[in-house]
Amino acid sequence: MLIEVRSDHVMIDGYVNAVERDSKPMTDANGRHFVEQIMSGVFERAVEKAPLVELRANHRRDRVLGSTQDVLELHEDAIGLRAHAEITDPEVVQAARDRSLKGWSFGFRNAVDDREEIRADLYRRRITDLDLIEVSLIYGPYTPVYDGTSVEARAEEDLSCADSPEVRAVYVEEPAPEPDPEPIDYSKYHERIDALERGAK
Repeated sequence: MLIEVRSDHVMIDGYVNAVERDSKPMTDANGRHFVEQIMSGVFERAVEKAPLVELRANHRRDRVLGSTQDVLELHEDAIGLRAHAEITDPEVVQAARDRSLKGWSFGFRNAVDDREEIRADLYRRRITDLDLIEVSLIYGPYTPVYDGTSVEARAEEDLSCADSPEVRAVYVEEPAPEPDPEPIDYSKYHERIDALERGAK
């Protein structure tokens, strides 16, 4: 992902998702583990048929940064879905300055897929069609499930409803910081040392 920070905005260019490449293992609604691939051409068709694709921060519906009607450009090439955006949102600009932007992700509905059993506890899901709803910049307490040029994230919002979009990133709670240890009171030791030194004189 290429990031250029200017005085009041940031230019971001990179791959939302690489096609025909396995994700990290995920878990479906039935508790089964799977890896996922988006097949070549799927994003091209999705962009062509979508009247609008939103650009969001961390998949949040209340953090829409723009869309394909203004600040966002999307196209599929030989590697995958590529995005280019010019963003003025202060939080995103600061995240870029802090080098805490982790990549892109995407949200979709109406996936058409086929499945291949890899082993008893894992299958591969190949998506051959989808409706692209949004792409997101991922930062903060989220971690990618796609390696390299693409990112998946699980959003904070409830995704259990059937009409909710599928999104691709995992929320990870930061461990609570360890409390600072209580300072050790050495005053009694110093008093004892002083007393011994006085007695020796």
